[in-house]
Amino acid sequence: MKLTGTRSSAWSTVAVILGTVTAGTIAAGLLHNPQPEPVVIPGCAEVVQPEDMHRVNFAFVVAGDVDKSEVPWRFEAKARAMTDALIAALPTGAVVEPDPLAPAFGFDAVAVRQSLSGDAEAFGTITVGNRTGILTVTVGLSDQPAGPCFAGVVDERSTQADGTVVDTTNGTDTHRASASAPDGTRIDVNARGVLTHEQVVDIALAPGLRASAPA
Repeated sequence: MKLTGTRSSAWSTVAVILGTVTAGTIAAGLLHNPQPEPVVIPGCAEVVQPEDMHRVNFAFVVAGDVDKSEVPWRFEAKARAMTDALIAALPTGAVVEPDPLAPAFGFDAVAVRQSLSGDAEAFGTITVGNRTGILTVTVGLSDQPAGPCFAGVVDERSTQADGTVVDTTNGTDTHRASASAPDGTRIDVNARGVLTHEQVVDIALAPGLRASAPA
């Protein structure tokens, strides 16, 4: 699968910016000032520290959007198969709450073809046990590796046996998992008010959501 420039291709540009900033910092003699202890994120070999993020002012350069002709979920059969895989990956007993003012929960091939990014998004309200909340699942493509971890953005990183990299973030009432699969699929799962850390990871790792999965 040949992929053109994506939003994730900004990693290489970020590395150049951060390298330049670091070199300038050393040259200016700022290292004589007391430096905070570096943030360590479990599973991350490279962590972008808060002070580095502040210095570049979050000026991440975007190299371009994905070529929508590369994404298989622009076709109805693939979008339906991904919707089925998503519903199957929900926890046992999960109920998708109907909303007459919103699209049906699942991936929409027409919306993908009309989008600028080529990403597919499923959004809806679900109930699991006595908890009801919002679940958003976004699937995209990238030809870039997972990249470094950003302090304050990623809490933990794990690498699966097949090479899939999963970054997780846990808030008071929010759990998020972002998976970077070997076939280039990027799956972002964000649950607010519902689902556990383990449950969002299970969805992010659902094989049926990947670009290489048969429709």
